[in-house]
Amino acid sequence: MRPTLRRLACALACATLAAPFLAHAQNQTQTQAYPTRPIHVVFPYPSGSPIDAIGRLMSERAAKILGQPLVFENKPGANGIIGTGQAARAAADGYTIHLTTTSAFLLNSFLRKDLPYDPLKNFTPITAVADIPVALMVSTKVPANTPREFIDYLRRNPGKTNYASVGNGSFNHILGEQFKAAAGVDMMHVPYQGAGQIAIELLAGRLDTTILSVGSLLGQWKAGQIKVLAFMSPTRHPLHPDVPAITEALPNFRPFGNWMGFVAPNGTPAPIVAKLAQTFNTVLQQPDIRAKIDEQHWSVIGSTPEAFGAALKNDMAVLRDAFEMAGVKPE
Repeated sequence: MRPTLRRLACALACATLAAPFLAHAQNQTQTQAYPTRPIHVVFPYPSGSPIDAIGRLMSERAAKILGQPLVFENKPGANGIIGTGQAARAAADGYTIHLTTTSAFLLNSFLRKDLPYDPLKNFTPITAVADIPVALMVSTKVPANTPREFIDYLRRNPGKTNYASVGNGSFNHILGEQFKAAAGVDMMHVPYQGAGQIAIELLAGRLDTTILSVGSLLGQWKAGQIKVLAFMSPTRHPLHPDVPAITEALPNFRPFGNWMGFVAPNGTPAPIVAKLAQTFNTVLQQPDIRAKIDEQHWSVIGSTPEAFGAALKNDMAVLRDAFEMAGVKPE
């Protein structure tokens, strides 16, 4: 081989060997500089809800820490599928992240055959923001003041009590079916169009029981217009320590989490995910942010990506069993 060709071949070989190292160095530089432009936060529901308000406020505070705007975008439709699908298809570069909830992120996996994403495979967790506890509530006409008294009443009156949900496969439908199975009781499921209609019927005494966020009926509860028997969680609520957890009456009950949290498209570099998690957890330590969450009678979580990922896997396993128990099939 002539010297010129030999030098050319050597240069090409060196360039080939160096390419991965140069790309790695470039990625490291980009990650260290992150963010250099606005970050889009996709939320799969309309504006106006407490989750939307807290998500927007957290995004504003995170922007001050990161030095770039966080653009909050509402992408509602198909019970969260449209916005979640858009986030799943986004580039995994840290410039699109997703604020989501248990209902939008996990429950749809068991309701739709044509779901255009897998929540565990197409996303990487950032942090869980808050636990949104829900409680077993009954009308004042129901002669029970504790979970055990309610279970005894249901066993004496099989099939005579109705319970409401916001639709087949909704979180309160699945929790209701879990409760029935764990307690060995029978109740009639009545689906409604929304939580507002359920509240009206419960207060009027035309509905016997439901499972809703306690913050949505806090005033009525404190006024004695409804009774809250238990939180559907493994532990008591820190703001309501006098109300038992459902597992105290039913140790075999396996609740799933009802939360709001941030995730990113799968493949987002780990250093970027870690930076976002650290930023959001710093925001969650700000007193007025915590106060906003406390106002809803929710609980601040603030977790590592690893802890949030483990919780998601556990919730999926519990939900798989719960949907099978409820007989709800994807359509």
